[in-house]
Amino acid sequence: MHNFLRCRRGSAAFVTVAALVPLIGVVALGGEAGSWYVTKRHAQNAADAAAVAGAWRLVWNPSNPSESLSVAQTFATRNGFCDGCKPLDATQSVSVDNPDVGSVHVTVSQQQPGYLASVLGFSTINIGAQATAVVDTVPKTPCILALKGSISYQGSTTVNSPTCGLASNSTASNAIAFTGNGSTVTAPSFTTGGCSETGGTQCSNNVYTSRPNPVPNPLSGLDSAMSSLSTSNFSGPCGITDAKGKFTATLTAYTPTTPCYNTGSPSGVLNGTYFFYGSVSISGSTTISGTANLILFGDTANPASLTISGNPSIQLTGSTNPQVPPALTSVQSLMTGLLIYDPEPPPPNGTVKITGNSNSYFNGIVYVPNSPVTYTGNSSTTAPSPSCIEVIAYAVAFSGNTNLDNTNCIDSSGNVYGIKPVKYVHLLP
Repeated sequence: MHNFLRCRRGSAAFVTVAALVPLIGVVALGGEAGSWYVTKRHAQNAADAAAVAGAWRLVWNPSNPSESLSVAQTFATRNGFCDGCKPLDATQSVSVDNPDVGSVHVTVSQQQPGYLASVLGFSTINIGAQATAVVDTVPKTPCILALKGSISYQGSTTVNSPTCGLASNSTASNAIAFTGNGSTVTAPSFTTGGCSETGGTQCSNNVYTSRPNPVPNPLSGLDSAMSSLSTSNFSGPCGITDAKGKFTATLTAYTPTTPCYNTGSPSGVLNGTYFFYGSVSISGSTTISGTANLILFGDTANPASLTISGNPSIQLTGSTNPQVPPALTSVQSLMTGLLIYDPEPPPPNGTVKITGNSNSYFNGIVYVPNSPVTYTGNSSTTAPSPSCIEVIAYAVAFSGNTNLDNTNCIDSSGNVYGIKPVKYVHLLP
């Protein structure tokens, strides 16, 4: 017995086993705490995504804040958190509100039991995250915005836009490009890329390159809504039947009493919102004037496109009271002042070329997100005072002897007139 009691064999194993019990408990508790961290990251991602999505809905439809709250809830659910859901033995909650005009605040949380943590007195673990997204306005809204391509000048072009500048979101070295030394540009120009020139020193004249952030597209909310528009949203093509019973196409503005779309080309005096199905061509010496919105839509068989050629006289102002079918009600506010919307296929399939004469002007927004817009020939566009010409396109090119004059953009109070403010969304820290 004396020898047995003095024996030390297996003592280390006994001590090791005794030490492993709390060690395993600590490791298990660390693993449980790690799962809390993962849930916390998922909750923060869901809150961020929901707040940003809700804020962008405010950009597209500022008159209906409740819609932004619904969108935020939807995006929180898509990212794994929904109000009242019970994944496994946890309970989730999502709270969304508009604490200020132009912002969306989201709080997500998950309450779950503490397993090993209950030994330390934490029977319930609350994991939460919150995010606030704010809608702001770009301080210097450009009159000319190239969404993806370049802004280029060739020939003897003149661009006079001292109060609202030009911007290209292209990251290429020729995002703003001058060919030759004949162009005169009086406008601040910004690009995330670079500036190239083959003559002169235009790149050093009020051109700012390598900007850190691209300019957001202020009309991006229109694209998805317009892409879903079809002939089924209308009663049919506009037209009348003459005395002989022959169908004759006419140009008719959309209203609830005339819910039709046009298949002809615009001419004469226009007043109202006109929808055109398929391709539209303005050519020859056509004269067009009035206050209108010209909206193009199409499909695979008959895609929307716009061609302006010849020597037309165009004096159009974008309507501030667009009439739209129910399918576009949510983006109706974005169409205020929209003069031409042309969603034709991306380049090289389509290019909008604008020619004209000294009597022509576009007072409003020309929006061509998927194709370049080219001012060519001897076109001259000067809007009356106070008014502005705003072009938002895939790319913008000036060639020949074109002249774009935006000196009348200042109203009587000294503010830039009629330019669609560029909104962007950011999360508060």
